[in-house]
Amino acid sequence: MTADDSTRDLLELRRQLPPPTEITLSPEHRARLARRVHTAIDDHDRGARRTGRVAAPALLVACSTILALLTWGAIDDIATDPRSPSPRDRAVATAPAATLVLESAATAALAAPTLEVREDQFVYARSAVLSNDGRLGGPVRLGEVHEREVWFGQDTGPYGWDDDVIRELGQDWPIDYSGPAAAGVGRPTYAWLASLPTDPDALLDVLYAEARTVERQEPEQAVFELIGNLVNEQAVPPRTAAAFYRATTLIPGVEVERDATDALGRQGIGVSRADAAFRTRTTWVFDPDSYELMGMRSWFTHTDGSPDILFGATAILERGIVDEAGTVPARPA
Repeated sequence: MTADDSTRDLLELRRQLPPPTEITLSPEHRARLARRVHTAIDDHDRGARRTGRVAAPALLVACSTILALLTWGAIDDIATDPRSPSPRDRAVATAPAATLVLESAATAALAAPTLEVREDQFVYARSAVLSNDGRLGGPVRLGEVHEREVWFGQDTGPYGWDDDVIRELGQDWPIDYSGPAAAGVGRPTYAWLASLPTDPDALLDVLYAEARTVERQEPEQAVFELIGNLVNEQAVPPRTAAAFYRATTLIPGVEVERDATDALGRQGIGVSRADAAFRTRTTWVFDPDSYELMGMRSWFTHTDGSPDILFGATAILERGIVDEAGTVPARPA
């Protein structure tokens, strides 16, 4: 079986199964799902080393088993929504192992609660950040890992809140939208994110229309980067987050990166895409057990086989909803 056969079979399998909308995963089922995905990725790696091709049968069996568990009642409290069609216009384009990780991330996202977020509130995010302190045009010089806090206002009006702020390196930096900025990709409120299509094909249509490429950058890379930006520091409704991850399976060039780490060195499973012309690579790092997003890493790449150069990384520490910028969510004593 070829890789093309594999992706066609994966797509056909997804078409036949009703998509879940709300899922409760017990710890035992999370562990079982993680074991199956790890086994499938290991089988893929061994098969690729032996034959130089994708070990499609083992991955298809694993994917079929995982989706069967999710759909036919092997996990708790599954609900389906017949109004949410499966993608039919695009084929699954990621590497099969990456598809399994992204499907697992979508399942984990659906298990999260839907939040109630008012327009007068703020989404709060706290991250560990590793950034390039070198001069523009000069070599990369990574600084020390430090914390960053961000408060995103949720007003859907054309100007939003004038006190959106980033707190970093001992200073508060106002977020300046330089004029009208209605809710959208540049100011993604929780309500705007909830309004996006949850069908992966329809969602990709929106993202390709909204993504802005820079010189020589592939549109696919721009969309991959845009999705990463939207899921990194924002609070994302569960159905939208799942749709983001499933839409990513339809973007060509996405692969698994084994033993990826976030800005704090926490080890996870990476989902990565490189843009050869633009010479960059971005990796999303997922928790190897829960499949929740842990952080991201960004690299400069070379065409001569030289090692990639890390120029930025994040590690997600906390998200929440607060009533005022500058305040933090209530934390356990």
